[in-house]
Amino acid sequence: MEEKVCNHCVMDTTVPDIWFDEDGECKYCKIHEEMERLHPLSEGEQKLKDIVEIIKAAGKGQKYDCVCGLSGGRDSSYTLLKAIDFGLRPLVVSVDNGWGTKISDENIENACKILKLDLIKVKFDWEEYKDLQRSFFFAHVPDVDSPSDFAIYAQLFKTAHDNHIKYILNGHSFRTEGSSPIGWSYFDPMYIKDIQNRFGTIKYEAIKTIPSMTPWDLIKRTFFKSIREIRILEYMDYRKSEVDKILEERIGWKDYGGHHHENKFTHFIQSYYLPLKFNIDKRKTELSAQIRSGHITKAEAEKILSAPYVYNQEIVDEVIARLGFTKAEFEAIMKAPNKSFKDYKTLQPLYRLLSFPINVATRMGFLPRILYLKYCK
Repeated sequence: MEEKVCNHCVMDTTVPDIWFDEDGECKYCKIHEEMERLHPLSEGEQKLKDIVEIIKAAGKGQKYDCVCGLSGGRDSSYTLLKAIDFGLRPLVVSVDNGWGTKISDENIENACKILKLDLIKVKFDWEEYKDLQRSFFFAHVPDVDSPSDFAIYAQLFKTAHDNHIKYILNGHSFRTEGSSPIGWSYFDPMYIKDIQNRFGTIKYEAIKTIPSMTPWDLIKRTFFKSIREIRILEYMDYRKSEVDKILEERIGWKDYGGHHHENKFTHFIQSYYLPLKFNIDKRKTELSAQIRSGHITKAEAEKILSAPYVYNQEIVDEVIARLGFTKAEFEAIMKAPNKSFKDYKTLQPLYRLLSFPINVATRMGFLPRILYLKYCK
């Protein structure tokens, strides 16, 4: 069947949960429109000033007033730099899953050294994480990076909770990143646990070095401890093409060559595994967001997409070898029937059941609005 493409952006029917309205605009354009209504740039500067003052007041008398995750990538580095410019006092958290590049490590070290910030480094035990990653390949799902994404999310909340900090700064922006389709990138603790206990050699409950968080942990920390996640880039006209020079001059930041290529595993997933096994091109999400934000035209995006992802064979070979697969084993994985989160136990039915209170919670600012739009709507 011929692929249908959104009339506005470049999202298409390779996305399993996509739908189009009567004007031919897709679900993700509608999500963007709602996010724009909630975060209009005309009010962004004043709202951001108000948020900064609230964060400062909440952290008064303490060493830190916010937690900021830092991967060494562009978005998190710029978020950290803006936090300093606003006069905030962040505690920096870096999560090492064993796949970071030399450039990303240097970016993290340089930023913290130049800005004179305290850094908490969390390093996974390689054998535990290797087993967890192998499980996701045996499950034949596209979201093999989800265990790391979830662990980072859990660690940021844990650090905030342990240090009595009320605010977490997140470097995501819907204007440049968009909303990753749920069929491409799903995570929740039940999903990760089910896959690990089906395919892993280590029971999920026995994993000690990889941070996790139950729904009850999230409820306690969000509603009872009043920890909030703030995406400050959503309140400003953030354009990736304009920040590299600023980061280089201010904190010695270096470009790592591509979106999320600061991490070898993510590079491998996005350039090789997803396109070749699942026909997933994650550039569509980012490019579509930038079309909607007026950063690029649809024609420019289509030109970029006309060239296939270029993968680095050395990185491909390194990932396969470090995960303990023979080439024949990995070829069998690539050829096996594809599955998704729907084939495993997840909290998705619960999210649907609780869609009304989650909707209210996101509208009141307890949780990011995008969580409701992605998981419940």
